[in-house]
Amino acid sequence: MSNNDRMIHLGQQLIELSRCGQKCDVTFYKKAPAIDVIIDQKINYALMYGAGPKKLQEMLSSIELSNGNIVNISDIWVINPMPANGLKEEDLAAIDMAQGDVIAGPNGETLRKMVSETYHCSSPEEEEKYLRRFLAS
Repeated sequence: MSNNDRMIHLGQQLIELSRCGQKCDVTFYKKAPAIDVIIDQKINYALMYGAGPKKLQEMLSSIELSNGNIVNISDIWVINPMPANGLKEEDLAAIDMAQGDVIAGPNGETLRKMVSETYHCSSPEEEEKYLRRFLAS
């Protein structure tokens, strides 16, 4: 996937998540992820009221998350939408962790490795926590 295609995909995700208010995990190239956040609905409102490409580009360079952080689309690695009704502890506990060992990456990486890298996991406990979240989503 080219960088342009990736930006188009991320932009579409951000617009849809802004529209519906669904929680998501936003992972970044160089910092810890933003967990269970909502994308500010200003993006959706601007489009509803006729914002053009220039205004949308400006808005995507300063995206407000519900945790108070303001991020640039170019800093985002992956957005993982979460279930609308949230993740319950019993749902997370019921996850088949063997799914994490499935080869999923273009270079033979397991899903576990990919999640660990995108969430910047620093311990096996963090890796398990975020893998469970990803698989439950």
